[in-house]
Amino acid sequence: MGTRSPTADPRTAGCVMKITCGAIEQLTADQLAAWSRFQSADPKLHSPYFRPEFAQAVETVRKDVEVAVLEVDGAPAGFWPFQRTRWNTAKPVGGRMSDFQGVVGQQGFRWNAEELIRGCGLAAWDFDHLLAWQQSFRANHWKTAPSPYMDLSGGFNCYRSTAHAQTISQALRKRRKLEREIGPLRLEAHTADPSIFKTLIYWKTKQYHSTGASNIFALGWTVALLENIFCQQHQSFSGVLTALYAGEQLAAVHFGMRSKHVLHCWFPAYNQSLHRYSPGLVLWIELARSAATLGIRRIDLGKGAEQYKSSLMSGSVDVAEGFVACRPMARFLRHGSREARALARSLRLGNLARLLRRIHAWQSIPE
Repeated sequence: MGTRSPTADPRTAGCVMKITCGAIEQLTADQLAAWSRFQSADPKLHSPYFRPEFAQAVETVRKDVEVAVLEVDGAPAGFWPFQRTRWNTAKPVGGRMSDFQGVVGQQGFRWNAEELIRGCGLAAWDFDHLLAWQQSFRANHWKTAPSPYMDLSGGFNCYRSTAHAQTISQALRKRRKLEREIGPLRLEAHTADPSIFKTLIYWKTKQYHSTGASNIFALGWTVALLENIFCQQHQSFSGVLTALYAGEQLAAVHFGMRSKHVLHCWFPAYNQSLHRYSPGLVLWIELARSAATLGIRRIDLGKGAEQYKSSLMSGSVDVAEGFVACRPMARFLRHGSREARALARSLRLGNLARLLRRIHAWQSIPE
């Protein structure tokens, strides 16, 4: 791994912070253990996105993944995985598939955002789902938004009292109707059946096409990433493929990731022929009802405007969009570019928005 010059950070009590940057596969067993320990010790980092296994899985399907090891007094204090673009800027690990981003470090550890980026030899870092509570990046936020979750730590009845009562009641009515008219419900909290996985990809792709949304599975490496995670089954990190049946019919499917007691909602899809029963919503209610048995205390739904997220949420954590740029002119240009792109989106100026994205990429070229 490449080592950058040590930097003195006044917020590390006068200690010298050394930043070492390189491929994740070059990390030692002790470093990986430290990463895992930091993630497990801090409840705010319990999402599977902060596990080393997630970054390792992305590294198996992409060639641009790196990790910065932040050391204080010769010992690891934090880890920051990222993807290095051809313009020498950083993107979150997993790109558009990343719902949570940030540094995984010891509780109370502070760092300087610009020193981190400079220490990795980067010109800038763009983020869009950064944990807003990480103080070291706060000055670099562009805007924040809530990332909803379902708090199931107190059981289903407790969750129900804190969620949207009308949505829960409606879902339970649809559940009874689905069971009465189609067949008995059966939830397979995790299935290893590859045909269910293929059905999920097929349903989700059809959904992207019908709604005009960008098909993330067309990128090539994304399906390979899901397949890699699907095969991982460990307590600290696992892929979870959930199937809901009504009688003999597959009604809804979800693929996500789990780290111990936290499940992250990632790719849900449902049988369109059963849409009047809201099978996708019923799946989430069934999972919530089974959470105690499954050892799930929280389901992260991820940032987004989808109605089911705001309806099912019982709480949220703020995530931020923004960037860190080391040069004043680069910061000025990137800020102006974001302002212009936001305006273009609000006015539905598609061609202008595309042009501004190209300008944004050009601005990322280092000196």
